[in-house]
Amino acid sequence: MELLLKIAQHSAREAGKAIMEVYAQPFEVYTKDDDSPVTQADLRASNIIKEILKPTGLPFVSEEDLPTDRSQFKRYWLVDPLDGTAEFVKRNGEFTVNIALIDNAQPVLGVIYAPVLDRLWYAVGTHRVCPQLSTRTHAVRPYTVLVSRSHRTPEVDEYINKVLRPAHPDLVIDTQGSSLKFARLAEGSADIYVCYSKTKEWDTAAADAILRAAGGKVLRISDGQPLEYSKTEYPNPPFVAWAKAPKNWP
Repeated sequence: MELLLKIAQHSAREAGKAIMEVYAQPFEVYTKDDDSPVTQADLRASNIIKEILKPTGLPFVSEEDLPTDRSQFKRYWLVDPLDGTAEFVKRNGEFTVNIALIDNAQPVLGVIYAPVLDRLWYAVGTHRVCPQLSTRTHAVRPYTVLVSRSHRTPEVDEYINKVLRPAHPDLVIDTQGSSLKFARLAEGSADIYVCYSKTKEWDTAAADAILRAAGGKVLRISDGQPLEYSKTEYPNPPFVAWAKAPKNWP
């Protein structure tokens, strides 16, 4: 696993270099069939990651390179080469490269790289967390709820007001793009991320692995169970990501 981690880290950094090359100049924005944006940076990053991961011999599943059928994949890479394309287009720097290793439908390795920040977060299994994540923020701060910068929905605010605010009347809401929200939870600078917007497995897999290793959880709002991976379809249901999951589901 350590070798796979090093390869994934290297591929994330190399993809980040390509993304920053596109970011530094004018670029075209295209619309995919699902109305989501895509740029040359997404495609270049996906190809770079695929080539670097190829020697591992594991199947490759990427937002920009989906197989016809993954039902026979027991162990495979699940990649979002540019998470936060909307933020990339806005040029606010809040985008990441996400690489996860899925084993028996569970994310067991995760790498998140933020090219603008040049910061890398990673985890393997349930015990190996990078130094940036192992020291939590102990300063006194208000209960902090994270929401998407570009995809906030009315359901998010309803959940915050009905479920979270009664227990935390002085909570503060902060916005963040891409998987940086999960990184903040893992670092301990926020408490919960509420998501009702449309996400896919590749949006959450790497972050899920990292947050689990840091003691947090990503749970479906419908029943409080962990997100599922290797489903027939890729979309995630609405979920909440907790820096520290509650003993009793709200």
